[in-house]
Order: sequence, then structure tokens, then C-alpha cells
Amino acid sequence: GVDQLHTGAIVGKMEGNVREILEMNEWLRSDFYGLKPVLPVASGGVDPTRVPRLLDLAGTELVINAGGGIHGHPCGTRAGARALRQSMDAWMAGKSLRDYAKTHVELGQALEEWGNR
Repeated sequence: GVDQLHTGAIVGKMEGNVREILEMNEWLRSDFYGLKPVLPVASGGVDPTRVPRLLDLAGTELVINAGGGIHGHPCGTRAGARALRQSMDAWMAGKSLRDYAKTHVELGQALEEWGNR
């Protein structure tokens, strides 16, 4: 079977038609003749600055596969993982990335690297 399927990032370098991607994501999670749902995967140019828009559009029932957005962090992979998590935490708290970065160093470094998109 299939547990996960790449459907596009909506944001990033593998952007697609937002409506089509969201419809595909919904279909994968639906009850389809008794098959288990499939978790959509968003990847391709996803970095911490793009996470809030991705979550706004696609919600939280997906995998965020941010290889370059983690490993490309100027202070390394661990800092990149922290920055990605911090961007999700900021979104969940309803705070802007800029405000959240004032107290979260790794996110601030990511904003310097990739800009506040």
C-alpha cells in the first residue's frame, strides 16, 4: 500500500495549482472504497519562511518535507530543524515569524537567510 504521496508544496519551487493540490490532498485523505487514507507530502523549496502560508492553505494533516529548508540553514541541520519547528510553533500561536524570531535565534537566522516571505 501507500502511506504517503508527494502532492506538491503549494509554496516553494514545486508550486502547483492551489485548488488542484488541495483537492488532491482531500481525496487522498477520504474514504475511498475502504482503502486507508494516504498522507499528502509537501516538499520542494519549503523552508521555515514558507511554513505559515503552507499551513494556512493546506492545514496540518500533511507531511512537510523540508530537506533544503533544514539542511541549508546557515548554522547547520540542527538549527534548521529547530527553525522549522519554531515556524510551526509561531503559526500555531498566531504570531508573525518576525515577532517569534525575536526570542527564537534559529528562526531569526532562517529569516536572515531566506527572507520573510
